[in-house]
Amino acid sequence: MIESDILEKLQGTSIEERILIIEAILQTVKNDMRSTSLPQLTSEHPLRGKVIRYEYPYEPVAVEDWEALT
Repeated sequence: MIESDILEKLQGTSIEERILIIEAILQTVKNDMRSTSLPQLTSEHPLRGKVIRYEYPYEPVAVEDWEALT
C-alpha cells in the first residue's frame, strides 16, 4: 500500500483511532525487532539472562594491588 493511500484512509478517522493504529504499528515493529535480534544476542552474549550471585558484593577487591602503587 502506498503512503498516500494510507493517509487518505486515515482522513476519516478520529484522533483516538489514529493513536490506536499508530500504537498497533509500533507494537508490531517492536515485536519484529525482538524476533530478529534475539538469535543474534544469544549467540554473541551467551551469559545474558543467566543468574548471577555475588557472595560479598560490598567487599573491596584487590586491596593489596593498591598498596603496590604507593
